[in-house]
Amino acid sequence: MIQETYDNYIITAAPLQTSNGRWSVSVIIKNNSCSNKISKRFYAEDGISYILEIEAAKESLNLGRNLIKRNLTGL
Repeated sequence: MIQETYDNYIITAAPLQTSNGRWSVSVIIKNNSCSNKISKRFYAEDGISYILEIEAAKESLNLGRNLIKRNLTGL
């Protein structure tokens, strides 16, 4: 799994393999500044899937950054 720290959050790419063998975008975001270290999983609901797991992982990190930038994590 690919992981990075971004603006007091830990973002972990967690792509999921679909039934047809492709990869969908999913990310786990953990608030690193809270004492209880709450985490949430988010899924891209755009219907796009990728042939390679690494492509989906990179897009997962992008999704995480965008959710944090827009303050949409709820963490």
